[in-house]
Amino acid sequence: MIEAIVVGAGQAGLAASYHLTRRGIEHVVLERGRVGETWRSQRWTSFVLNTPDTLSQLAGESNDPETAEAFLPLDAWLARLQAYADRLELPIRTGTTVTRIEPQPGSFTVSIHDEAGDEELRARSIVVASGGQRVPRIPALAADLPAGIRQLSAADYRDPGGLPAGAVLVVGSAQTGVQIVEDLLAAGRTVYLCTSRAGRSPRRHRGQDVLELMSRAGLFDIPVDKLPDPSVRFLTNPTLSGVGPRGHTVSLQGLAAQGAILLGRPAAVNGDLVDLEPTVGANVALGDRVSAETKVQIDNALRARGISLPPLDPDDPADRPHPDPSSIPSPATLDLDAAGVTSVIWATGFRGDFGYLPGSILDAGGQPVHVQGATALPGIYCLGLPWMMRRRSGLISGVDGDGAFVVERLAEHLAANPPG
Repeated sequence: MIEAIVVGAGQAGLAASYHLTRRGIEHVVLERGRVGETWRSQRWTSFVLNTPDTLSQLAGESNDPETAEAFLPLDAWLARLQAYADRLELPIRTGTTVTRIEPQPGSFTVSIHDEAGDEELRARSIVVASGGQRVPRIPALAADLPAGIRQLSAADYRDPGGLPAGAVLVVGSAQTGVQIVEDLLAAGRTVYLCTSRAGRSPRRHRGQDVLELMSRAGLFDIPVDKLPDPSVRFLTNPTLSGVGPRGHTVSLQGLAAQGAILLGRPAAVNGDLVDLEPTVGANVALGDRVSAETKVQIDNALRARGISLPPLDPDDPADRPHPDPSSIPSPATLDLDAAGVTSVIWATGFRGDFGYLPGSILDAGGQPVHVQGATALPGIYCLGLPWMMRRRSGLISGVDGDGAFVVERLAEHLAANPPG
């Protein structure tokens, strides 16, 4: 029987393995595919991290001042994950899918499947690090679209050349959706964008990357139970992009200026006609408001820490508020045939796939219930979930501190429950 099993070898699973190794706790990391499989198989070719390098370090790594403001492209990020696992000689079994975890007295039975077949392992503790963004959420109305239109999730999109000729409808304007729209526009494709309620963030504020400045202001480290408004945990991440030398701001009005045709949320499909909610103006206004509020929040947090405010940046056209969002056209329908739409990309979010866990620790939506990573089953812990302990938990840089905390709790559990 092994002391601990870690499920998943993304940044969270690697962080768990790093801290378990430092404590001398025997363990194995089980990964369904390759190291960083979700990054490898669910990102498009031109994908770039949204966090600057200073916030993209793995557990135990230190920042390189020369690359602090860089944004790693996908290949470089995957190389970093693999090199990290190799350098530390972490005990990872790739190509191994966990199909079921069942509690036993003092331990857990872990059913796995690999190319050799089925096998059962036993472990005294479990770290669930398989990620909360693995399974695309596709709305039911997708089934009503005409059969001749190619549909794919954002996880399946790779590049414009992989789509049939014709216009593309992208549904969802959070971070993933707007970046895919820019990728398509850069290739000269006609793009229709069904906008959604997603705020945006300026890429830079007062001469620094906005995420780095928020980190410096302490806004990523407010504990979940100390949030002034706990509902912020359920909001989509504000849109921004790491593409370019220092990344850039992405606004709906900026996408329209590039040629995207803005639409409201799809409400129903009737043959070639998609009924649309009249929400374009409201969604543009929301993006403007969230950006303005973000800058005020940062400034207030810096002042509260006694940090002098650096000078403001030059005007960022992409972050310029729309003068009259209510005047923006919001069509009632889209005729797919008349618009020449041949493909639809669903950028409508993801959820985790935790069906292998005991049902007693899952909520009605199949997601694990935990308090700071600890589930109701002693010995099972979560790591890498958004807002697990604080806002930083959802960033790459958050898994180091969260991982140290979770492994500390796991070690206490092992010490208090020696094998019988």
